[in-house]
Amino acid sequence: MLDFNKLIPQIKDVGQDTLIEGTSPTEILRNAQQAFESAADRPSLLKAKLRENGGHTFWPLAIPIEPFGSEIEIEAYPGMHTVVACDGSQIMPTAHEVYSCYLLNIGAMVIHYGCDEKPILTSFPRLFHKADEVYPLVDQRRVHVNDSVVSLERQLMELTKASELAVLHKHADMPLVTMVDGSLIPWNVDSMPDSYQTEYLQRMLEVLDVFCAERIPLIGYVSHSRSSDIVNNMRVWECPYPTSKCQTFCGHLNEEDFPCSTMWPLSDRLLLSSKLPRSFRSGMFSSGSRWSTGLGGRHNVCFCYLHTDAEVARLEIPRWMYDDKQMLDLAISVALSQAGKGLGYPIALSEAHNLAVIRQADRKHFFDLLTSHLVGIGVGRVSVSPKESRKRRSII
Repeated sequence: MLDFNKLIPQIKDVGQDTLIEGTSPTEILRNAQQAFESAADRPSLLKAKLRENGGHTFWPLAIPIEPFGSEIEIEAYPGMHTVVACDGSQIMPTAHEVYSCYLLNIGAMVIHYGCDEKPILTSFPRLFHKADEVYPLVDQRRVHVNDSVVSLERQLMELTKASELAVLHKHADMPLVTMVDGSLIPWNVDSMPDSYQTEYLQRMLEVLDVFCAERIPLIGYVSHSRSSDIVNNMRVWECPYPTSKCQTFCGHLNEEDFPCSTMWPLSDRLLLSSKLPRSFRSGMFSSGSRWSTGLGGRHNVCFCYLHTDAEVARLEIPRWMYDDKQMLDLAISVALSQAGKGLGYPIALSEAHNLAVIRQADRKHFFDLLTSHLVGIGVGRVSVSPKESRKRRSII
């Protein structure tokens, strides 16, 4: 248990220092704002500079595909439409339970606006327990499944269920938008071996192809985003060197000592909170992440930021959606409408989350059922590890 008498003095120290000594958070924001305004005055020059320096920086660069500094007003979608939303949760694999397995649970909501059809609230649990699921084959070797694999499988399952539901409920006379919680970029794949990365991206492409072929809008909604793509672009804009070759000019320095770090650390969300009016979105960017570009040209992840009134949220879409202006406007308008209905967070995603979440009582009941089943089929010794057993029975 936590000893709060010892913890409270440490909590009081939070926020008393900054990562950049002598630079206050206010100064960091002001520096970024000034760079943003300067770049917005010369958007063509910024775009050329970003293209010139792509591959030289320590971070990927997001290329503007609309004029940098754009502020585009959005209206909440007023007409009949359908929203399909999916979110997921999991029971992670552990060596201390009665059986080595893991569980994914995808919550889904289908809600129709402007008609009498009842909403659909459901969930899709899937248990992974077979040897090749718990010990996937990676580079011809069996390895025990880890947090990264579970996270990636959950992302893929969320997209798959979203695509299936969207196809099922798509009607020619009613627009439909699909939303998933979080980024469309498979960041966790970075920690996996090359063969797994290739295989996973291929599986993800197959799902994204369904959305594209069926012309179903897809949004990855990122609330309270920590991304700093735009801020990193501003660091290139303010770089004092002829080219932003980070390794050449700054490779010997800690990041806080880089000349461009006068605006670091800062998220795009915090920067744009001071720039974007309510119900406006930023210009669109094409992500320079290798896991975005690895999805191929038409599925390359693009993003913008939308001021929903409650926050500046990051919206991610595949590139083919941006190329269809009617579809793009519909999707972002519905996202704004959803955030308003959910008092700051899309209501369909909120309900999908509630359907997906696995509470402690659910987890216990799951393992109780699993134990009963194993005993029933005659498995010899069914028990948790001594460590787990002791954790459940304090000696005090």
